[in-house]
Amino acid sequence: ITLVLKKTDPKRNKYTIEVYADDKMTEKKDRNINEPVQFYVAKAGRQPYEIVVNAVKNKFIKGYLATPKDQIARN
Repeated sequence: ITLVLKKTDPKRNKYTIEVYADDKMTEKKDRNINEPVQFYVAKAGRQPYEIVVNAVKNKFIKGYLATPKDQIARN
């Protein structure tokens, strides 16, 4: 997974990123802080990965990437 920060707006707490996963690019425009950004990765199955940004500054953002936990099928 690769993230490219395209634009930040600290006054309005907004940002734009490009997410590269599985050789595909998805652009997420004008997202707010604390708004979950979800995207799917082939290896994860049906559960999405999630990016949450907590702070927007002039040239960087700060947050975390949440990955799905492995679930074992029960019979």
